[in-house]
Amino acid sequence: MKILKLAAFALGGIAALLAAAVLYVAITFDAVRVKEELRRVVLEQKQRTLDIEGDVDLSFYPNLGLKLGRTALSEHNSTERFAAIDSARVSVAVLPLLSGSLVVDEIRVEGASVALIRYKDGSFNFEDLLSAEKDDSSPVRFDIAGLKLSRSALAFRDEGSGAAHALDDIELSVGKLANAARGRLDLAARWTSVQPTADSRIVLATGYDYDLPAQRFALEALSATMDGTLFDLTDVRAALTSERLEAGADDRIEIRKLALDLSARRAGEALSAKLTAPALQLDAGGARGDEVSLTAKIDSSARMADIKLQLKGIEGSAQAIRIAGLTLALDARQDTATVKAALASPLNVQLDGPSGELSALDGTIDIAHPSLPMKSVKLPVKGSARADLKAQTAALDLDTRLDDSHIQLKLAATRLQPLALNFDVDIDQLDLDRYRPPAAAGPAAGNPDDTPVDLSALRGINASGSVRIGALQVAGVKMTKMTLNVKAANGKLEVSPYSAALYQGAASGALSLNAEGNRIALKQTLSDIDVHPLIRDAAGKDLLEGRGTVMLDVATSGTTVGALKRALDGSASLKLRDGAIRGINLAKSLREAKAKLGGGATVQQASATEKTDFSALSASFRIDDGIARNSDLTASSPFLRLAGAGTVNLPDESVDYLARVTLAATSKGQDGRAADELRGVTVPVRLYGPFASLDYKIEFADLVKGAARTAVEQQSQKLQDKARDKVQEQVGDKLKGLFGR
Repeated sequence: MKILKLAAFALGGIAALLAAAVLYVAITFDAVRVKEELRRVVLEQKQRTLDIEGDVDLSFYPNLGLKLGRTALSEHNSTERFAAIDSARVSVAVLPLLSGSLVVDEIRVEGASVALIRYKDGSFNFEDLLSAEKDDSSPVRFDIAGLKLSRSALAFRDEGSGAAHALDDIELSVGKLANAARGRLDLAARWTSVQPTADSRIVLATGYDYDLPAQRFALEALSATMDGTLFDLTDVRAALTSERLEAGADDRIEIRKLALDLSARRAGEALSAKLTAPALQLDAGGARGDEVSLTAKIDSSARMADIKLQLKGIEGSAQAIRIAGLTLALDARQDTATVKAALASPLNVQLDGPSGELSALDGTIDIAHPSLPMKSVKLPVKGSARADLKAQTAALDLDTRLDDSHIQLKLAATRLQPLALNFDVDIDQLDLDRYRPPAAAGPAAGNPDDTPVDLSALRGINASGSVRIGALQVAGVKMTKMTLNVKAANGKLEVSPYSAALYQGAASGALSLNAEGNRIALKQTLSDIDVHPLIRDAAGKDLLEGRGTVMLDVATSGTTVGALKRALDGSASLKLRDGAIRGINLAKSLREAKAKLGGGATVQQASATEKTDFSALSASFRIDDGIARNSDLTASSPFLRLAGAGTVNLPDESVDYLARVTLAATSKGQDGRAADELRGVTVPVRLYGPFASLDYKIEFADLVKGAARTAVEQQSQKLQDKARDKVQEQVGDKLKGLFGR
């Protein structure tokens, strides 16, 4: 009983002491003085203005507390507002104060707003608030039983990048906060952003368990959702759950039953992704984990893609992770084209970069399209890939086969942002015509000249490298030993120089494509080329035979094929030997013309079986607005001489050419037939009509006149010879009589 009495007296004394302390504080508390003192301290120590517009009140029930009304804090050395609150209340436990400990029962803030700024130099507008010197003389222990924040907002602006983020309508409830604590956290807020564009509702609920001295942090039963818009995505729904996420001072990370589900829509497409990680541990002793899987899907009426990624055999350390097997499965469709891929490789990741390497990439890629002649193509893949995010570099070495083609590709990214590439491609043989869609049966739909040509994609390319092809066929043209040096930058693509062997000769030149103005320029020289198979393979026409040099220097611009033709300017020339003009046999036609008695003209269709031989042919062209003009065509053969002039209209795909044919002095020529009567006669021959159906028109009026003139000259010569013979005979007879012989 005595002990109980002593205890009662002690408790009564403590109660009296507390009552006296509360009474003293209540009597001596001066709100105006507190405001001014707080304002003075903040201004002197932080060079910021603290403006307490509302009241400062003390409360004693249910616990001791301080309540603030409307309060604002300025920026450092500025009148601009940094933070403000509508009201705040801080309540403390009284008994711990007697032992020198500060235990805050609860902090409740309403209508708070804070504006955080990152300046262009990288500093923040709150750094001065963190620079106060520590006072180790006070033994007061900081302990908060709970924090509630309502109707609040947090804004962040990066003046360097222009990014701006805001959390509005914040409702936050946090349990115990101390050096070591367990509790629960609930957060709801609206997130809006500029760069990236976002407007979403965020809800987070989780338990927490942390120990600051031990540097241990953990979240338990985590559940987080986000609904709204992000970038160009609408109807975004993201849900993250985890049984436990923990990080420790020894670089230990533990993940249990992590799952992320994401769905959204973009421009009529449905997007979804799911990530699962049943168990993953990373510490100083290494990394261990079960299978991690990621699935993603894009689905719309125009395209579909289904991606599955799996990581197995995860091990390593805090510095590096090794994955025994990475497998990727892809099933995609774009309109009527489909792509299926199955790839596998070990994966090594360095976390300090981070950097990663797929050291032994192996798999297949299947491509199918109804327009492909073979309908589908299967590509075996072997190689390796590397990326270093810290150094901003990446590389890909690939070895594959495309039907009969062996392709080796080396690709290196010297910079990832913005992307800059170097490449080296080596192909032993390639027939691109095999993969061209077959020609449509019947009349073509639409006008081919209306086909758009858009070089704007070049603006996003920064790449350079070389391409070597042992044997190439494209658009019917066959080449060997092709080498191209390629450089693309600033919206311009340069293929210079390029070279190849073709048709018993060689090709060299330079090609330029420029997105600015959609301009194209080409300089090309064909040396010692056999032009007959070249023209036949490239255009499907039998127009010319011979061997020699062809030079081309042209430029154009336009957004359609027709516009490019109409804007074509430049020059061209050719010099050939030992060839023939196919489609007409001028020697034969002129010999048959001997039977014609009248003038006029005759038209004959170009014939694949007829040709006019020549020993030498040369011509030069000036090209303006798609029309090539020539005035110096010359050709010669043992039987005839040819000179001509005319135009080739590329937009209309037609020819209008006038050649003047003169029979040579020899009476033997093509076909070995005599043509004495036509020697020296010049006949106009006109080549005209569309490329697809050329006609020759021979002007026989000049031929008849020339033939008649020749006949008169020949008859006159005969008469002169006959008269001379007669005179010689008469003179001889008289001389015989004179000398009696």
